[in-house]
Amino acid sequence: MQKGAGRCPTLNASDIQTVSQPGEAGGQPSDVPPDMHGIVRQMTETYLVGGYRYTTLADAIAQARRMAKQEPVSP
Repeated sequence: MQKGAGRCPTLNASDIQTVSQPGEAGGQPSDVPPDMHGIVRQMTETYLVGGYRYTTLADAIAQARRMAKQEPVSP
């Protein structure tokens, strides 16, 4: 898993405009381009294992293997 990537600037509610992208719950695109405010949309694959989220498949597989070793063997 990734640790904190540094501090984020504080935003006030008046600084935030909620806009859905087309195809996401029927939202319409904003008239203001997202890059105007330094916003970059980034799609990320996540893998869920044992209630934890992993951004790399190798880490998710390693956790799944550790969990499999911990499971008791049925008689």
